[in-house]
Amino acid sequence: MLIFAAVSTDRLAAQPGVSIEMGSLTWDPATGTGVFPVLFTSNELIAGFQFDVVFDTPTGILSDACCGVAGSLGYDIGTGSTTVLGFSITLTPIPPVPAAQTLVEVTISTTNGLPYNGTICLENPVFADPNANSIVTNVGPCWDSGSIFRRGDCNGDLVFNLADTIYQLAFLFTAGPAGPCRDACDTNDDGSENLGDAIYSLAALFSGGPPPIAPGPVDCGPDDTSDALDCESYLNCN
Repeated sequence: MLIFAAVSTDRLAAQPGVSIEMGSLTWDPATGTGVFPVLFTSNELIAGFQFDVVFDTPTGILSDACCGVAGSLGYDIGTGSTTVLGFSITLTPIPPVPAAQTLVEVTISTTNGLPYNGTICLENPVFADPNANSIVTNVGPCWDSGSIFRRGDCNGDLVFNLADTIYQLAFLFTAGPAGPCRDACDTNDDGSENLGDAIYSLAALFSGGPPPIAPGPVDCGPDDTSDALDCESYLNCN
């Protein structure tokens, strides 16, 4: 599982009316799907809602929505190509929620089966009370995956093999080009790109050494540590 950054629930609690915001995205490489909660607070009774899930790249797909407080109260929850909709045929209202809880859980997938790499925004919210009056709704900031990559794939060709070490040694010692994603070349994740990474890679490939540090060479993911390296381009996760 890959888990991407969470949000501040304090920001939600400080807003009047209804506030919604995307929570942490958990990606399952085995199924090629990701799930995130839509967190909310409210000081109103809610009888129905809808909002759009907007991706900034064409690879993102809205697949399903379920569960959460709405699901526990028997709401019918459905999705269209971009919209999540929830309502109660028994007119059961969602009571005020002063501390952030999960309204629904949203499932996404991608056209290429890889972890979604881009931003996701919740937009165009419509919340109504039992009298069909609109409720003022605040939307939190868009979620951003940050740079995701496969560690060890220094030359950016999708696989971790000897060619990556040769590419890195050429950069370090013969003025070869830098890798498109410096984090991917930092196989031991010590925050710098040097001979130690090449030695670490060779040990992983040929002498039973540990694999490149998380996210590793197989599944795409973010760099879990803060350092001076960055990942300007890694197209194979898009």
